[in-house]
Amino acid sequence: MDEKGYVLGNLDCTIIAQKPKLSPHKENIRNNLSAILGADPSVVNIKAKTHEKVDSLGEERSIGCHAVVMLIRKDVA
Repeated sequence: MDEKGYVLGNLDCTIIAQKPKLSPHKENIRNNLSAILGADPSVVNIKAKTHEKVDSLGEERSIGCHAVVMLIRKDVA
């Protein structure tokens, strides 16, 4: 990102899993992602939800993730 002239504007991540319960770990996930991306934790949002026991996500056979990232050009920021 940095080499291409961008900074992280915002990261919104939804983790979908029946188990393990992620609520106790959300802050650690947020801090680790912030450190990896070199971003302030205030621009990283982590949400956790279940899939109501539907398909492999709900049957505890997989974990899913949806992420939306906004990048801002450095010359605009």
